[in-house]
Amino acid sequence: MFEVDKLQHFWISFGIAFFFPRLAVFAGAGKEIYDALGGGVADSADLAADFLGIAFAWVVSPFF
Repeated sequence: MFEVDKLQHFWISFGIAFFFPRLAVFAGAGKEIYDALGGGVADSADLAADFLGIAFAWVVSPFF
């Protein structure tokens, strides 16, 4: 149903954002910039998965 890569983006972003919300935003965006500059395959769906993980952390985390 979901690609493993997208689930990894979601849960890693969630895990970071639960404690350090700003870091999660920079980590997700930075990874995609790195990919776009030749370090991998840039994918807007990865950014969407990052955003959803951060949004979920926003709902459940007391640190936001």
